Amino acid sequence: MPATATSHFPLPGLRVLDLSAYLPGALCTMILADWGAEVIKVEPRLSGDPLRHGPDPVRRESAYFLGVNRNKKSLAVDLRHEAGRTIVQRLAATADVFVEGYRPGKAERLGLGYSTLAAANPRLVYLSLSGYGQEGPWSSRGGHDLNYLALSGVLSLLTDREGRPIEPGMPLGDLFGALLGLAGVLAALVERAQTGRGRYLDAAIYEGAFYCLAPLITASAAGAPLQPGTLALSGGWPCYGIYPTRDGRFMALAAIEPHFWSDFCHRVGRDDWVPLGWSLDPEGQRVRAELAALFASRTQAEWVELLAGADVCCEPLLSVAEAIEHPQAQARGLVAHLTSPEEGPLAQVGAPAGMGAVRTPPPRLGEHSAELLRELGYTPEEVDALVAARAVGV
Repeated sequence: MPATATSHFPLPGLRVLDLSAYLPGALCTMILADWGAEVIKVEPRLSGDPLRHGPDPVRRESAYFLGVNRNKKSLAVDLRHEAGRTIVQRLAATADVFVEGYRPGKAERLGLGYSTLAAANPRLVYLSLSGYGQEGPWSSRGGHDLNYLALSGVLSLLTDREGRPIEPGMPLGDLFGALLGLAGVLAALVERAQTGRGRYLDAAIYEGAFYCLAPLITASAAGAPLQPGTLALSGGWPCYGIYPTRDGRFMALAAIEPHFWSDFCHRVGRDDWVPLGWSLDPEGQRVRAELAALFASRTQAEWVELLAGADVCCEPLLSVAEAIEHPQAQARGLVAHLTSPEEGPLAQVGAPAGMGAVRTPPPRLGEHSAELLRELGYTPEEVDALVAARAVGV
């Protein structure tokens, strides 16, 4: 199968068709690609994945697209054209995993539903990764990350100091939805190894947001009020919080265990705080206020120097640019570099150490169309005819 697959990857020889758009499906399949799978990104013939034209353009294409589509091949095809649908059906007969991100019912209308594709390929693992899932009153409703975070309750816990919800700096729901879909695919592949048959998976980005709330749903059902600033880990416990420094930066203190907290208190000369690190009563709030005043007495750099060598779970809050240069990120290879023919040098999040690799840049639209068609048995003349009929783009 993929020529780049090597023995140290966990998924060599696995073929994945990705018909999703935007971020969640792309991240899900990029991880599979990093781990050695051959991922074929099936895109609209003319415009490609809308994420190509999304936020934060680098040069020609968006950083969002470039950041989650490496190690893939691109097939540009018009699914409104019968010949285009036939190409995808033939590819699906050779695939191990099929990922689609349409609203419920659209894949079936295109002749690309699970029942159709599984009839020809019973081993196929088929993932529908949608906003709200295939069932329920919201299933056909459009949405994006903020909508899923809002309806799940996650956004109610992400507030500023005045209690107003904020727009998170990253699409949390999309990311958790991608990981939920990935987990489902991997579980189904393990099952297939035992039974010889694939299965249908219904994953919702909305449900991925709910996974963020796993402990808090239990607390809410037990009657606990879930208001920002009152939860143990959100403005409650003094030993766990984000504290401003004198220079307008921040330190993140997370000394939950008694030995971390007591060592921190001893380091800053406040052993009287030791019994109150987990207090939610007024005494705890007094300690939080005193902690805030203490952190505000030094710059972030001074705090880093003061706590150097101390194992107290207190770290500086870094910008993304600073995080990229951190020694731990460098040691773990969390930032990789490659070159795109159109975009030039690109920084990428690194693949997991020992499991994957950053091999090829994000594909140009239709870059692999002719190659994939020839592999399916189309002659050069037939490929030219498909291009002329506007069923395929190269």
